[in-house]
Amino acid sequence: MDFSSIPRALESLQRRQPPLDEETVLRPTRALVANPSADVFLSSITSLVSSTSSRWEPLAVGLYVATEALTQHGKALAASSSSSSTPDAAPSVYLEGPRVPSTRDEGTPLESVVPVLDTNQALVLCQTLHDVALRHLEHDEPRVRTLVAKAVGAYAKLTVELDDALPHNRQALHDRLVQSIRTHIQQGRDEQPDPQNDPHTNTPDDGDDDGDRSPKYSKSSTGALDDTTGWRALETNWQCLASLIRALGPAYVVHFGVPQTVLDDCQYSCIEHVNRHVRAAGISVLEQWLYAAAAGSPVQQALLTESDGVLRKTCRVVLKHGLADNWSQVRMAASVLCRVLFTTLQALQAPADDLYPVLLPRMCLNRFYLAQGVKLYSHETWKLVFVDSGVSLVAANLPAVCRYYVQMCDADNHVVREAACQAVAELAIRLGSDPNHHDELLPHMDLLLQALLMCFHDESWPVRDEACLACGLLCKAYPESCRPELGKLWERWTGQLTDQIWSVREDAAVALGDALEAYGADFLQELLALVDKLLPSARSQSAMTPTEYKARQNDAAAHTDSQLYSCGSLAPKLRKGGAGRIGCSSCDVNREKSPWEATDGCVYLIRELVVRCASPESPTPLADEILLPMLRELADVCRVQHFPQSDDLRTTLWRNLPGMAEALGKQRFKRLYLDVFQNLLFSSLDARSSSQLSQHAAGQCAEELADLVGRTIFRARLEDDQRDTLDRVLRERAAIPAGPADGAVFSPFGPPGLLDHIHKGTVHPGVAGMTRGTAP
Repeated sequence: MDFSSIPRALESLQRRQPPLDEETVLRPTRALVANPSADVFLSSITSLVSSTSSRWEPLAVGLYVATEALTQHGKALAASSSSSSTPDAAPSVYLEGPRVPSTRDEGTPLESVVPVLDTNQALVLCQTLHDVALRHLEHDEPRVRTLVAKAVGAYAKLTVELDDALPHNRQALHDRLVQSIRTHIQQGRDEQPDPQNDPHTNTPDDGDDDGDRSPKYSKSSTGALDDTTGWRALETNWQCLASLIRALGPAYVVHFGVPQTVLDDCQYSCIEHVNRHVRAAGISVLEQWLYAAAAGSPVQQALLTESDGVLRKTCRVVLKHGLADNWSQVRMAASVLCRVLFTTLQALQAPADDLYPVLLPRMCLNRFYLAQGVKLYSHETWKLVFVDSGVSLVAANLPAVCRYYVQMCDADNHVVREAACQAVAELAIRLGSDPNHHDELLPHMDLLLQALLMCFHDESWPVRDEACLACGLLCKAYPESCRPELGKLWERWTGQLTDQIWSVREDAAVALGDALEAYGADFLQELLALVDKLLPSARSQSAMTPTEYKARQNDAAAHTDSQLYSCGSLAPKLRKGGAGRIGCSSCDVNREKSPWEATDGCVYLIRELVVRCASPESPTPLADEILLPMLRELADVCRVQHFPQSDDLRTTLWRNLPGMAEALGKQRFKRLYLDVFQNLLFSSLDARSSSQLSQHAAGQCAEELADLVGRTIFRARLEDDQRDTLDRVLRERAAIPAGPADGAVFSPFGPPGLLDHIHKGTVHPGVAGMTRGTAP
C-alpha cells in the first residue's frame, strides 16, 4: 500500500490482489477518485471504514482519506478565524520515530479528492472516525492502529476548533484508551486474550487460521518473538494518546488533568518496558504533556515549573534512563524530550538547577554518541539551551559529570564506552585549558585515569583508540597527576603503536606526542630509543609474493562452516570477554601483529616528533644532526618490496611527508631533506606494481611538495624522466574535479572535530566538536 498521497492510496487499493469486494470497496474507491460531492465523499468513506472484509486495506485507506479531510477542514477553520482556540504550538507526534520527514506528494492538491465540508458534515465524519477508533484501537494490523492514532488526533483537534463539539466522545475515547493501556501493561505480551470475549479485537477469518494462534500475533511470528518487534497495541495506544493530547492542548489538562495512574504507566513504559518502540512512544506522550501544560494556566504550568511538579519529576526520571538507553531510537526520543523540557522551562523563566546533576552529564556524553542523529541533535540542543554557560555549568556539576563518565566507561555497549572516552578527553581540553576551572578537575583525575586505563584493555578497538587519545590529552593538561601511571601508559601506548589497525597506530603516535609536550626532554629520549628499535622492523617481515598473499586471503577453508555475524545482529552481543565488556571485536578472530606494522607506526611517531620538535622554539627541539639520520633511515626502510603490504607502508609515508616538510620549513626541507625522499617518491609513481592507493598518495605528496618548494625550483631538482612523471601526475590531478571550498565541506560526522590535531586537515575521528562557549 502507498500512503504517500490520497490519489496514490486510492490507486493502490484498486490494484490489490486478490481483488477486493466490488460493492463495498472498489465502487466507493472509484467514487472518491472521481472528485465526489461532499455527500458522496462521506458515504464512500463510511463504506470503506465499515467494510466487513477480512482485509485491512479498505479500512486503512478510509482512515487515511478521512484524516486528511478533517485536517484540511481544520486548517480552513483556523485560517478563517482571527484567533484559533488551540494554537498549533506543539509539533506533530512522531509516529514512526523522531524526525521523520513528510512523504506527502506536494504536487498533488488535496482538493482533487477531498471536497469542502460544512460544519455538520465535518461533525458526521468526526462521529464516524470516533466509532471506528473505538472499534479498531487494537486492530491486528499495526498500520491500521497507526492510522487510528492519526485519525484520533485529527478529529479531536477539529472538535476543539468547533467550540468543544462532541465532548462525550472525547471522554469515551480517553477512557477506552487508558483502559487498553492498563490492560496491555498488566497482561504483558504473553497473556493472550480470548477473542470471543474481547469485542475490540479483530479476528479475521481468512480460512488459513490454525486455531491455535493468538490474534495479536501474525502467522510468521508464532514462536519467534523477540524484544525488537511490535508489542500488540501498546505502542500505538501511546501514540494515540500523544495525538489526543496534542490535539486538545491545554484543554486536555483541563478536562482530564494528569492522571497519576496514566503517568505511572507512562513512566513504566518509558523505563522498564523491554520493547524499544514502546519506550519511545511513551516518551512522545511526555513530550506532548509538556507542551500542553506549558500552554495552559499558571496552575497547569506548575506541574512543570515547580520542583515537585508531577510532570517535572516524571520527566527527570524518564530522561535519566532514556538519555542512556541502549537503543539509539529511544535515546533520540529522549533527546527530543530533553530539549523540549529545557526550552520550555527557559520560556517560562523557571529554574532548572535540580535537573543539572542528573541530565547534564547525559547531555554532554550524547554529543559524542555514535548515532549521528543523536549526536548532532544533542550538539544543537547544547548550543540552544546553554549558549555561553556550558563550561561553568559543567564545572559546577563536575562530581556528577565525572561519576557518570566513569560509569559509562564500563557500560555494556561498546559505542557508549567509546563516547565516554571522548567525553573525558573533552574535559581535559576544556577545563585543562581554562585557568578559572583548571584545578577543579584535579580531585577527579585518579578516577578518570583509572577508567581510561580499563578501557585500554577493551576488546573493541575503537574504545582502545579513544582511550589512548584521551590519556594523552589528560597527561598534557595534568602532567603531574598522571605521572604515577606513566609506566602503564607507556606500555599501552607503545603496544597500540604496533596495532593491526592503522588508525590505532596513528592515534597512539598522537598520544605519545601529547605526552612529549607534558614530560619534556626525558620522555623525548625514550621516544628516540623507541624509534631506533621499531623503525627497522619491516626488514624482518616474512617474504611473500602478491599471489601467495591473495591465496592466503581467499582461502575458502578459512571461511567455510563458520558462524556468520552481522554488525546489527544480537548474537555477538550475547558474549562477554576481556574485562567483562563487549564490543565489535568480541570474537575469536585475532590476527597476529606483523613486523611491518611496527615500522608503519613509527612513521606516525616520526611525524609527531618532526612537527612538535623541529622548531628551535620548541620546548624539546631536535637538531638536524638527529632528524636527518632518522629520516634517512625512514626512507631506506620504506624501500623494502619483499611483501605485498610494503605499498601500504609507503602510502603512510607519502601521506605524512608533506606535513613534516611544512613543519621543517621550505628552506630547511629543500636544502637537507628533499633529496632523501626524491628518488623513492618517483619510483613509487613509476612502478607498475604499486597499488592505486600508493600511487595516489605519492601523486598528492609530489604536488604538495612542489607547491611548498615552488614548482619551478622543484622541477629543476629532478632528472628528465622524473620531470616527465611530475608533469603527468600534475595533469592527472588537475583533471580531478575540485570539491567544495574549505569551510563548505559537508561531513556526515557533523561539526568540526573537537580534538583537531595540529596537522593541517587532520580531524580527530568521530568527535563532535564545539566552539568555546558552546560546550563544556
